[in-house]
Amino acid sequence: MYHTLLNIIEMMMTTSERKNNRGKIQIMGDVLALATSGIKKTHIMYRANLSYEQVQLYLGELIGKRLISQDVSSPDGVVYRTTEKGREFLLYYMRLVEFLEEEKEEEPRVELSPPYVRRSWIR
Repeated sequence: MYHTLLNIIEMMMTTSERKNNRGKIQIMGDVLALATSGIKKTHIMYRANLSYEQVQLYLGELIGKRLISQDVSSPDGVVYRTTEKGREFLLYYMRLVEFLEEEKEEEPRVELSPPYVRRSWIR
């Protein structure tokens, strides 16, 4: 499972880097992926490209949902770690991302003709 999780994290980070505008779920996924091995708040800020206010908001929500835990006993200061429930979230999230990317690849490209050609029955 650990090897699979590393692949998921790598895939998530490359997916996030390609897009400028991320949604709430994607940001939560990015933070959880970063925290799988433990990470400090400032590193989350820089690596997930979030402001201090955004990090506070997302960490508060993730802690409240028990997707991430706060380790205050670390000699390096406060470290955030993805919980088992958070890892489960990541697995479901990645399945969804993979599903949506597969749908993009399979989707046939349809060329639409101009409106005046499509409405040939109008005279």
